Formats: sequence, C-alpha cells, structure tokens
Amino acid sequence: MRKINNWLIWSGILIFAQSLIINKIQVYGFLNPYLYVSVFLIVPTSIGKMPLLLIGALVGGFMDLILLTGGIHLMASTLICFLQPKILGYIVPRADEENLPFMPSEMGIPKWLIYSGSTILIHHTYLFFVDSHSFNAPLYLIWRIIISTFATTILTMSILFFVKNK
Repeated sequence: MRKINNWLIWSGILIFAQSLIINKIQVYGFLNPYLYVSVFLIVPTSIGKMPLLLIGALVGGFMDLILLTGGIHLMASTLICFLQPKILGYIVPRADEENLPFMPSEMGIPKWLIYSGSTILIHHTYLFFVDSHSFNAPLYLIWRIIISTFATTILTMSILFFVKNK
C-alpha cells in the first residue's frame, strides 16, 4: 500500500510538472519531452492489468485535455500500458512475482535504460506518427522521435534518481 501511495504522489507531481512547465518546452518542433510517461514506468506491478489500462487512459485523456490533441495521448498511453507487462517480462522475467521497484537505482542503469527507452520509444513513435497524419517527411518524423525519446529518457532518469523507494 505504501508503494502505491508513493507512486500516486509522484504521479501527481510528474503530471503537474508536465502540464505547467514541460509542455512549454519545444525546440524547433523536434524536442518534445513528455515526462508524464514516467508515471507508467514506475507503476508497481501489484496494481494489475485492468487498473493499469485505466490509469493509462485517464492520464492520457488528461494530457489530451490540456494539449487539445483529440485523443492521441490517450491512445499512446493506453498502448504502452498494454505492452508494459510484456516489455518487463523480456527485461526482468520475474518482475511480477518479485514485485520489484522499477527505479534506475534498484533495477540497475543498463536494464532500466532498455526498459524505459523501449517503452518511451513505442509511446513517441505512436504519438508522433498519429500526430503527423502522413509519411510526407519520414526523416523529420524519425528525427523527432529519436530526439524526443532521448530527451524524455534522460529527463526521466535524472528525476527518478531523486525518488526514494521504500
């Protein structure tokens, strides 16, 4: 229960920071860090699949309301919440049974970078592809996905080093 309470507090802080501060950051249309994805990266495994999908839909829907994006954040967030158990199963096979914390300090930086990087890459690929509505400029789209994934992963990792997992 304590893990879920800590997770709820950090989720509120991350979503608040995303909505008030980070949404203002855009560098030539390439760099769009989405820190709210961190909410799904650190969710306790004890929460279950259906509540995780519901959380993904709620957080994504909230971001859509703030950014006026018409559901693309909802879809991308729900997608990564759906795929998160599979991604974790490949990287940390016994994560669900052991109820492991998913912090860089606990998981180890290499495993955490693979886990967070692949999850954020899936989120950003879906988000930016649906947002672009076409393949007219594939290099621009790929560049935008890579830069934003890198920035979000680094920003997420640097913030999560301040989180104490008890």
